[in-house]
Amino acid sequence: MTKLTTASYVKITLIIALSLLILGSIGFGGCSAMRFGMLGGTEMGSANVDAASVKNLSVKWASGAVSIDVVDEGDDISVVDDGAGDVIELVETAPTGLTKAQQMRWSVNGDTLSIDYGTWFSCFALGRKDLQVRIPKSYAQNLGAVEIDGASGDYDVNGLGCETLKLKLASGDVDGQHLQADELRVDVASGQLDVEGRFADRVDVRTASGQTRIVCREACPKAIDADIASGSVSVAVPESSGFTARIEKASGRFSSSFSLSQNGNVYTSGDGSASINARLASGEFRIDADD
Repeated sequence: MTKLTTASYVKITLIIALSLLILGSIGFGGCSAMRFGMLGGTEMGSANVDAASVKNLSVKWASGAVSIDVVDEGDDISVVDDGAGDVIELVETAPTGLTKAQQMRWSVNGDTLSIDYGTWFSCFALGRKDLQVRIPKSYAQNLGAVEIDGASGDYDVNGLGCETLKLKLASGDVDGQHLQADELRVDVASGQLDVEGRFADRVDVRTASGQTRIVCREACPKAIDADIASGSVSVAVPESSGFTARIEKASGRFSSSFSLSQNGNVYTSGDGSASINARLASGEFRIDADD
């Protein structure tokens, strides 16, 4: 019996992971009337949502542009009609206007605000439509779990602070600025993702193709884990960071702007305190110094 090499194990594992990611991308984004749009308690179209009732945020969008922005409480933002206080604004627009059947679905279950592109019919009949979510600053920087699940289009996420931030992209572009999360989790089937912020505990990246760039401000996460089938992943950490990187690859390339000591597939910078693990079937993984 032929003995598999370490590189073979890496390649087989990542091929399986790639297949799961591509299959999973079929479910990326919205268009989910079968599982969401027909449930009781679901609302439709643009709305104001009581911000005090929301701790977690989930957005699933099929096509178009999504912008999630933080607003100061003093900015021009609506208030709920009953005087309950600050609100999260949900604004949905489309080039040709929207019938009721084409409108997005949203609901608040427990403390989770879920926003969904809409029905399968609206996906095929309408195509692109845009969403803007405006969150008051005092709420936007104290969220629990935030998940952005995009099938296609352009996604801008700015100024959020949360415990867990999960970004899933089948195709298109994600741009995230001034973010803060204990954990950042990224799944990219294709497209381009560029985010920067403070991610204290953990960064997890899975990519099938495309380009992923993550800039970690202020401190290096305690752990970084990357599975790369193809494409490129670049992670920048402060130049004073100490880390130990274990790189397993069937093919592809690892590089870094840090001065590293090497022992086999293990690379060390400084005190080696942070743990970085990367597995490559192909493509490129790079660790840069953020100055």
